[in-house]
Amino acid sequence: MGFNISGLAINKNYEKEFDQLQKELGWNLEKQSEIDFETASSNWTEDEICNVYFSEKGTLIFIGMDMCTESFLLKNDNTLTFALSETSMAFNINYCENGIEKRSIMEVNEERMTDEGDKLEVEEKSEDTSEIIWNQIEVVIGKRFWDIEPNEKAIRYVFTKNNNTVEEKKKEYSLDEPISKEDLSNKFSDDELFKYFDQIIEFAQKNEINVFVNPWSHKNNSRKFMNLFAIITEISNRPNLSNNINKRMPLDRFKMLCRFDPDKIDSKTNLQMLKELNMINNRTNNYVLNSTTNSDDEKKWWQFWK
Repeated sequence: MGFNISGLAINKNYEKEFDQLQKELGWNLEKQSEIDFETASSNWTEDEICNVYFSEKGTLIFIGMDMCTESFLLKNDNTLTFALSETSMAFNINYCENGIEKRSIMEVNEERMTDEGDKLEVEEKSEDTSEIIWNQIEVVIGKRFWDIEPNEKAIRYVFTKNNNTVEEKKKEYSLDEPISKEDLSNKFSDDELFKYFDQIIEFAQKNEINVFVNPWSHKNNSRKFMNLFAIITEISNRPNLSNNINKRMPLDRFKMLCRFDPDKIDSKTNLQMLKELNMINNRTNNYVLNSTTNSDDEKKWWQFWK
């Protein structure tokens, strides 16, 4: 089946300061029991579970893949957020130093969806992306993953119900309500702008609506997409958001949303556009276009490529 693990590596042993680490990460954890490393690093960590191993010089945390699509920033430490699924050949890497992201890679089926920042030193001796992850874990925690004995001590925690990191309270926007360009520019933070974008894209994915064509062509749903072009324009006008754009889709594709005349697109092109839509790395859910499945079947970002 292959490895399917995800988590966070930190270049500091936080065993005696774990409460402080939780505070910096914004996590609320409840200690459950002592376990061994083999259990801690087993495939597919459940969303509510947090397994922690302390090396002499580092901290290695195993958490669910939903939490490992973006960086964890610690202003005084180096962090590696990783997701590795050999089952679906999907890999995600976010490496930061002192709270600044230095390297970001998202790869699916040997295709780099994101490839940003300066190459890590380990990339020179790593034949594939999975090896980058294994080798960079060693760099960060000061010990080879494969040298950790299966029976070494680890600790299991669970996220408490009031932990917003596991299930973020998502602000809902009224898709039918028009918003002026001035309000989008002045009243929406970067994060709010992308949450609004994600909400529209999620609706399009669930209902198989081609958002590459002009919004007016969506008939009964046209009102739900009337703000999309303005949102795209506003996001494009904020240079600091280019990294977030590329984590969802390549910049050139992003700027094509809402651009095409539906009367000039044949069925084959429309199908390709819908497939492209489902490749957008939405922060909530992703949906796969498949004639043999219901369009509401949910797929995680590392699963919908199967």
